[in-house]
Amino acid sequence: MYQVLLHIHIWSSVLFMLVSLFFSVMLFVGIVRKSEYSLKYVWLENSFIVLLYLGLFLGIALYFMMPANKYIIHSAEEVNHLLSLRFWSIEHFSVMLFAVLLAQIGKIFTVKSHSANSKFKYALFYYGFATVLTLTSMTFYLIYKG
Repeated sequence: MYQVLLHIHIWSSVLFMLVSLFFSVMLFVGIVRKSEYSLKYVWLENSFIVLLYLGLFLGIALYFMMPANKYIIHSAEEVNHLLSLRFWSIEHFSVMLFAVLLAQIGKIFTVKSHSANSKFKYALFYYGFATVLTLTSMTFYLIYKG
């Protein structure tokens, strides 16, 4: 079950990154063209947040389903593995929780804004910052594989 959830978490994270990068580009184009904040932006915004929450909930489930034998250290080589566990359980979780909070704050600001220009600016700032945080945290996967 753990491996299945892990693969779902990885694929939902990849899907989130594709949606978030596309959404960021669309927001930038919307600011430049002075477009209206139409239904397609709201749909992308909601997809962004739903995928971010999905990743958070899957990550929490993975944390509590982690096999107990991952915490046992038998040799010096396993210390690197322990650092990987610290990354996933503390640092990655903290950064991703902050990204979810930023996205939720961005959603509040975009809903409360009256002009399309301010909606685009708030969305680009908050969702863009959440995207950068998520991308940064995901790149550590290459460093802390484990």
